Amino acid sequence: MLEKVKNNVQEHGNFNTAPTGAVNMTKWITSGWDLVMSDFGQFLVLSFIYLVLLAVAFSTLIIGLILSGPLTVGFFYIIFNRIRGNPIKIDDIAKGFDFFLAAILADLLISAFTMIGFTFLIIPGIVISALYMFAFPLIIEKKMNFWEAMETSRKVVMKNIFELSIFMLILYVFLFMGMLLLLVGLIVAVPFVLAAIAFAYIDLIGLEQRAMPGEK
Repeated sequence: MLEKVKNNVQEHGNFNTAPTGAVNMTKWITSGWDLVMSDFGQFLVLSFIYLVLLAVAFSTLIIGLILSGPLTVGFFYIIFNRIRGNPIKIDDIAKGFDFFLAAILADLLISAFTMIGFTFLIIPGIVISALYMFAFPLIIEKKMNFWEAMETSRKVVMKNIFELSIFMLILYVFLFMGMLLLLVGLIVAVPFVLAAIAFAYIDLIGLEQRAMPGEK
């Protein structure tokens, strides 16, 4: 699957893919799963580090709020880099701190909006989560500021809000199943969910094949 994705990217000259605009949840989910399985051990280590850092950080709320966004942006950095055919480097999760302010502000606003949504039963929270699912990828891929990334994500998702809300609901189910299996389940669920979002991003926004920030 990873080779197929890379070949699809290469077909578009200069390693660019134009967005298809097509909603294909089955494709995104299976592609996300295949990506994680292609480097299962590496993704497990990465996910374990990510979850441990978040757990430790959120023992102090302020530190948790500061680290959560950059770590998630860094996780997407690694996923997109892997999709481009590059090897996983665990320490690349720190790349999210290159976008420190945008990542923190986006995380704070998205978390606040989502929490408000969930106070009005489950559906509004899921819809809000769907609206901003591409904010972190846009920060790392397009180097957007927090508000530009959030607004771009919202506008893209609004074109298929019902289908993408269903997609987000499915991802929440996977995360919930992971939580039921405690840490072991979440270690698998987290990279899978983020990878599925990355493949949705590719189809709806597009992917540029280029050197990632900090690489030659």
